[in-house]
Amino acid sequence: MVNLRDRVKELMSRLEADYRSRTRKSLEFFNRAAALLPGGTTYQIRFFKPYPIYVTRAKGVNVWDVDGNQYVDYWMGHGAHIMGHSPDFVVKAVNEAALNGTHLGYPNTLEVEYAELLTKVIPNAEMVRFSNSGTEANMYAVRLARAYTGRKYIVKVEGGWHGGYDALHVGVNPPFEGPESLGLPEEYIKYTLIVPYNDLNALERALSSHDVAAVIIEPVPGSGGCIEPQPNYLRGVRELTMRYGSLLIFDEVITGFRLALGGGQEYFNVKADIVTLGKIIGGGYPGAGAIASTSEIMELLNQVKRPNARARSFHGGTFTGNVITLTAGYTMINYR
Repeated sequence: MVNLRDRVKELMSRLEADYRSRTRKSLEFFNRAAALLPGGTTYQIRFFKPYPIYVTRAKGVNVWDVDGNQYVDYWMGHGAHIMGHSPDFVVKAVNEAALNGTHLGYPNTLEVEYAELLTKVIPNAEMVRFSNSGTEANMYAVRLARAYTGRKYIVKVEGGWHGGYDALHVGVNPPFEGPESLGLPEEYIKYTLIVPYNDLNALERALSSHDVAAVIIEPVPGSGGCIEPQPNYLRGVRELTMRYGSLLIFDEVITGFRLALGGGQEYFNVKADIVTLGKIIGGGYPGAGAIASTSEIMELLNQVKRPNARARSFHGGTFTGNVITLTAGYTMINYR
């Protein structure tokens, strides 16, 4: 009788040998990178054993590595390329925009037009602020929720990934306890409560026993396993947050524009108080993120009405609303 474990081990050994034979130049680059970049990459999830491929070109559904191998790409730029790599109509629009400046550093007309588009397609979004990433959007959304409610505690779900922001970089991997990184003191996460997804009883216990500013949740947890919400779960989350005076933040960095044009809010017919966006919102270009909410909440960011910096919630960033990313995102989302 064949031992299944031994058989799998044999097949994996053969696959690795074949991989190594086809990717010799990638190995050379990895060896060079390992001496310069910790772990040989700029992001640990891009590493896989025995070493990653080094991609030189991407178009449509394909990528090509430095050895000339062609692959069908299911990764799609961390999920940012909903229409594949480098759609011609997006690249054309970006190239034209770049002729008028790559980073203006001033308010630009496109940030107004894009905000107008987003407030039309995203439920409950009356105002928008652009950020440089989904992580930044979540960071500023949490700050905004705390400013609006005057409360400190944040609730997130087990396995929920909201970027590297200190207060949310907890409870991502089993056993869902403690910080997910060195350099995060317990004090940084002491106001973060973790509950299981699809468990309304656990959520109510957290809300009833703490002054919770907001519950942040992906309508469908991406890194948490793409778990489908049980019937009426998200509606129950909405009802509980309203009952206990907490805000509901939908992290739609992954689900936004993917489940529906209006994201998880539209698909599940549940309105959040604050929505965070990333990835697709930049049309496949870097520096992509946004916060959207009601005017009442977003006015806490208004430097005109609140000239005293300590009387408002801060939001900013050198490349926020940069014209290249806005052009790509606007062209992508507005595509018909």
